[in-house]
Amino acid sequence: MNVAILGCGGMGRLHAQMATNCGLRISYCADAVRKAAKGLADDFGAKAVVDPMKAIEAKDTDIVVITTPTPSHETFVSAAAAAGKHIFCEKPFGRSSEECKRAIRAAEKAGVTLFVGHVVRYFQEFELMRERIQKGSIGKTGWVKLFRGGIFPGAPGSWFRDYKQSGGVTFDCMIHDLDWVRYVFGEPERIFCQTIMRTEPTQLDYSQVTMRMKSGVIATIINTWAAPSGFKVKAEICGSKGMIQFDSTETPLGAEPRQTGSGPTMFVPMSPVAVSPYQLEWQDFIATIGSGHTPRVTPLDALRAVEMAEAALKSNSSKEPVKF
Repeated sequence: MNVAILGCGGMGRLHAQMATNCGLRISYCADAVRKAAKGLADDFGAKAVVDPMKAIEAKDTDIVVITTPTPSHETFVSAAAAAGKHIFCEKPFGRSSEECKRAIRAAEKAGVTLFVGHVVRYFQEFELMRERIQKGSIGKTGWVKLFRGGIFPGAPGSWFRDYKQSGGVTFDCMIHDLDWVRYVFGEPERIFCQTIMRTEPTQLDYSQVTMRMKSGVIATIINTWAAPSGFKVKAEICGSKGMIQFDSTETPLGAEPRQTGSGPTMFVPMSPVAVSPYQLEWQDFIATIGSGHTPRVTPLDALRAVEMAEAALKSNSSKEPVKF
């Protein structure tokens, strides 16, 4: 199958490599910045275009990969669906839950496969923690604390730094942890959030969520775009018979700098395992195409994650918990 990459920055390059690892061919690389499109296209033997619709509508495109800014996701998902293409969309699925619902309807109407890249579900460390929790290794879970942080992404003028587009660290980054907590512990009951979203005089964003799940589990989630020392992930999961701890600074888990146009703008977590978790999600996506296979993350899961992130930002604005 032939793959068109929309958005030729760091994540576009990463997914181009993962698709290639899975035996697929990169046919088109589309980016409004022609230099970025050409650079990626040259590396993968593809055609470079500045108009994403040319890549979507091309007869030899089978799969469309969307790694463009979040507010554009619905437009490209709907266009790809109308063109009969299967779709891999990076998280967040959309900038609002209504956008996500429309995108799901478009894919369902067209009968194409739609996959959203919530890659933390595929990280071996996090999957092992989930397995141990489900096996009852620590008894009944009562409290979960997750931390994720790194540099403030985006050069000056980047869409990441426009909170209306990115939603800040709460929407763009914490959505990983919100999704994973729901994946492991079920549906949320209520959420309370406090953030620091400063644009002047310095770029700084920090967010803390306290969430109660319907299962009774309490989750504290902290994310920051104010960690110049580098990307870090931590987890503490407390149960009636013990505790699970994970700290990326004490393991070989690392992060690679990725560029999105004008300079190093983000760190992408990388795991030193035989098969990258990013490749595992691609394998799951491919297995779903034209089959009855249900992937580890579904479009409805991705929608639910956006709803949780929306609730967190709503709580921050109202200074009150939001109930589901």
